[in-house]
Amino acid sequence: MKLHLIRHAKTEQFSPTGKDFDRELMERGKKQGVELNQFLSNQDLKGALVFCSSSARTRETLSFLTDNFGPENIFFEKSFYLCSEKTYLDWLWQQNHNKDLVIIGHNFGISDLANYFLDESNEMRTAEYVCISFPFESWKETSRSTGSLYLRYRPSA
Repeated sequence: MKLHLIRHAKTEQFSPTGKDFDRELMERGKKQGVELNQFLSNQDLKGALVFCSSSARTRETLSFLTDNFGPENIFFEKSFYLCSEKTYLDWLWQQNHNKDLVIIGHNFGISDLANYFLDESNEMRTAEYVCISFPFESWKETSRSTGSLYLRYRPSA
């Protein structure tokens, strides 16, 4: 089983509405999206289930990556907006399958989730991708320090 974590690409500091939820990608973020898409095209992600925060910046990041996923496998998760590691873990442990998962989210929760499974202390940067592999048959079996870093990538843009 693999868990693919993606932090949204670089965003504008403010949104036209004044709401953090509505912040969009800046030009640099769009370049990161294109570069990340090229990288992910070499990974086998078609069968993975994709869960994306419903914020504007995560949805826009996903829009650059959709060719890498089966469209029927993309879902939006409101609870992932600026959530904590605990929210991700509670959700993950409720998954009743062993399919690979992709989560597109925000800091600090997404970094904390990676650090929990890898037993390290790193902050994921914008548009960073981390893939963690697990030797289990169920997401319920995962716990602290049980993952292995499979792949890490960050666009140069």
